[in-house]
Amino acid sequence: MPLNNFKSNIPGGFKPERIKINAKCPVCGSLYDFGRLEVLEEEEGATLMYIKCSVCQSAALSIIAIGTMGLKVASVITDLDQDEVLRFQDEKAVKSEDVLALHEELVKTDNFLEKID
Repeated sequence: MPLNNFKSNIPGGFKPERIKINAKCPVCGSLYDFGRLEVLEEEEGATLMYIKCSVCQSAALSIIAIGTMGLKVASVITDLDQDEVLRFQDEKAVKSEDVLALHEELVKTDNFLEKID
């Protein structure tokens, strides 16, 4: 949903015009256009946000939360779009055993991708 269409659980409300941060894209260094910020989900004082750089089109996911220790923000670069983030969030985590098993199959099987179709 567009940033200006959501109800915030942040005390006092959260409005795009209150953002005074000159956040830069970690890939190309361009300033983010906060008008492109999307709020994907809110839950128990935490907000999951998605923004795509208008210059290089790289995307970032950020979680912002306000707790007793103050404001906390965590961000990560992603190649997922908004719909994929929401679709994959409930999938089971990939375990190291899964990766090792796949690697073993790739090593011992010729044309592995053709066989899994």
